[in-house]
Amino acid sequence: MIVREDEDLAALREVVRDYLDEGEVTAAPEGQPRWDPARWARACKELGLAGVAEPEELGGAGIGIAGLAIVLEEAGRVLSPLPILSSVVLAQGLLAQAGDETTRAEMLPALLDGSRTATVALGAFRNDGTVPEDVEAVKNADGAWTITGHTSFVLDGATAGWVFVRSRTTDGTRLFVVDTDDPRLRRTVQDSMDLTRSFARLDFDGVTARPVGEPGIADTVLTALRHLLTVAVACEQLGGAEETLRMAVDYVKVRVQFGREIGSFQAIKHRCSDLAIAVDDARSAVVHAVWALHEGPDQVAVAAPMAAVVCTRAFQDCARENIQLHGGIGFTWEHPAHLYFRRATSDAALFGDIQRHRENVLAAAGI
Repeated sequence: MIVREDEDLAALREVVRDYLDEGEVTAAPEGQPRWDPARWARACKELGLAGVAEPEELGGAGIGIAGLAIVLEEAGRVLSPLPILSSVVLAQGLLAQAGDETTRAEMLPALLDGSRTATVALGAFRNDGTVPEDVEAVKNADGAWTITGHTSFVLDGATAGWVFVRSRTTDGTRLFVVDTDDPRLRRTVQDSMDLTRSFARLDFDGVTARPVGEPGIADTVLTALRHLLTVAVACEQLGGAEETLRMAVDYVKVRVQFGREIGSFQAIKHRCSDLAIAVDDARSAVVHAVWALHEGPDQVAVAAPMAAVVCTRAFQDCARENIQLHGGIGFTWEHPAHLYFRRATSDAALFGDIQRHRENVLAAAGI
């Protein structure tokens, strides 16, 4: 990852931004899917959005984590509901980490062309990195595996075609993938403060499952996947923080009070300056974390939660101040400011609060 974007990365950002700007930032109607499958298929086939970080020999663009970081930042800027975090980051990230090349080769083409999506059940994204021990896999006499149990708050779990799940077996924990077309799988959409993301509870009642990777690798793979997820969410938060700051600054330049634009008042200038510094810090933290994923794997355990601390705080502050600086209109349902505040609050609750990430930084640093 480089601090300054080269021409290819800058061009990627421009293309992704133009495409994502076509969709208005709105909350999905109650009970309706958060994203349009046709729009996702177009993004995959025409833009290659799902294959940005995948190697060229597997059908991807080969741009790497730097390109994926740009896609995530732009998605966070407009609160895109497309399954980038669930299918590209989590599912494709797991396939890359699991070392099961056969399964990866079979599933990746459908994921890259957008005809199918996938997600990973991470046990409500618990901060300790484990999945609740309520999912069990059993190997039948004919050699087939079945899974029984349930897991909650699976990102895009109601729409994904495949779900990866960590399950206990008689020989320890193991990774499996299930096809959501199985009638013995029941999916229930769960309410969330974030109106631009979708979560679901999955109930497995003897669902046919396929092992992914070798026995004993589940916790190692999910730990690496959690670091990737932490950095990915930080990228989205950076995009959201930049957008809410832009919204606030644009508004205070035109809102007139006492015969002058409110942005000319010293107190407003100070508030916007503080937010700009926070966003700048967030970008530095993201650049370092993305670099660690690409070239400094021994530093990821520190860089990932550090980016989460800085970006979570920046996004929360910018989203909150954006509402305040907009005054009365910022509190209305029609204005998108509340959607960013909901996303910032939901991210902190689901993907680890600041205190937990700080503890992770200290633990990784041996303190």
